[in-house]
Amino acid sequence: MLRNLLPILMMCLGTPALASTPVAITLPSGIEVLSKHYPSEQGPILAWFSGQQGVSLAEEKAAGDLAAKGADVWLTDWLAPYFLPQLPGSVAQIPDADLATWLEAIRKRQPDRPLVLVASGHMADLALRAGKRIQDQSGDTPTGSILFFPLLYRDLEAGSEPDYVPVVHQTRMPLALLVPSQSAGFWWQDRLKAHLEEAGSQVHLSVLKGLRDGFFRRGDATPQEQEAGARLGDMVWDAMQAFLKEIRP
Repeated sequence: MLRNLLPILMMCLGTPALASTPVAITLPSGIEVLSKHYPSEQGPILAWFSGQQGVSLAEEKAAGDLAAKGADVWLTDWLAPYFLPQLPGSVAQIPDADLATWLEAIRKRQPDRPLVLVASGHMADLALRAGKRIQDQSGDTPTGSILFFPLLYRDLEAGSEPDYVPVVHQTRMPLALLVPSQSAGFWWQDRLKAHLEEAGSQVHLSVLKGLRDGFFRRGDATPQEQEAGARLGDMVWDAMQAFLKEIRP
């Protein structure tokens, strides 16, 4: 295990990333959420919902890389403040009001800048719920959302088709889905895309060949996955350009 982790650590530590500043935001539930803020004086705001297992080294490196490119990044672990176990079922226990308040607090700091949401796995549910809530409250839709290997279905029984979480049928925003070819959801990607589009979202689907779910945080990552994890910031940046192109004059 340590032998497999070493290349990942070396890649993440090998390229210095911009330093983050901790910023605490108190939410309606009374919970205080602590974000790692990687500031940029211009460019889009990136609200990053870290993975189910907390903030990874690859996410931290990517956030620093993105700030260096000109994105204002807010990297946040959402399960730890609520003392929730790192399990898929914990995601549903985070109040929508807290998600929306956090997102609005970030946006109010730079209200004229594009807002892009980033999440992976089960945390994609949080990103879409946050975007929908502020859309319902203010009519202001985020510029887009970038979702890596999104796990937006309820627990599956063997042989059954996925039953998606409610926000799949309620989301109306530009989406970029980055699905590894070895992902658990790869065979359902077109079905998920169809459901999202039926609800009113514009969906761009990209297949990441040779990668698995959680490729940027796996202890058994292959050399290809290690290399991809080191380029995570570039992947986010490239996916974001399609959103920004739509709003440029």
